[in-house]
Amino acid sequence: MRTELAFDPACLIGAMHPETRARLVALSQSLSLRAGETSNVMEAGQGVFFVVAGEVRVSSLLEGRIAFQDLAAGDEFGLLYALGGHDAPSASLLALSDAEILVSPACTALDCIGASAGAAMALARMLARSLESRLSGLDPLRLVYRDLLRAAKPSGDNGWTIDPIPRHRELAQRAGVAEEEAASAIANLVRLGVARRRYPALDIADRETLRRLSI
Repeated sequence: MRTELAFDPACLIGAMHPETRARLVALSQSLSLRAGETSNVMEAGQGVFFVVAGEVRVSSLLEGRIAFQDLAAGDEFGLLYALGGHDAPSASLLALSDAEILVSPACTALDCIGASAGAAMALARMLARSLESRLSGLDPLRLVYRDLLRAAKPSGDNGWTIDPIPRHRELAQRAGVAEEEAASAIANLVRLGVARRRYPALDIADRETLRRLSI
């Protein structure tokens, strides 16, 4: 891992004491991905990875189905499993932009977090956000936003689009909501300026806002 990379002080690694952070980096594997590249670095299902820079899409097998999760700089994957004493599910990565990843043994990540009060507090905040997200996970609009976020593909310079946009009935079935709720979610994104209709496509004008609305 290149030591000159800046860590967000609000994220777990950034909140660590500098010496503890240096130990974590030294004991971890660094991974640089170009936009569009894939990696099966978590194929063994063991360890934790931290997104240091960029964005990645994680696909993992959960209870017989493939789940997708988009992660940005400061996010992690596998830590909650490690806290529970379990191996994370096997996962593959797709870089949505140029990305820097830090892959750490689970025991190393937990030791370094436990050795730093700042990181422990950051972990507490992360768990609180995760609980809040789970409690609000049944919000039908959020379910639609998550589906649209997964469906969006890069288009042009820094643009994203869903082409073609599925009919409301199909979108509702995919997201597990009522057809009226799927239509309301699309209309809300257009009203907020997050998306623009361009038949038969839906252009995502502000992907970061869509990501925030989905969590």
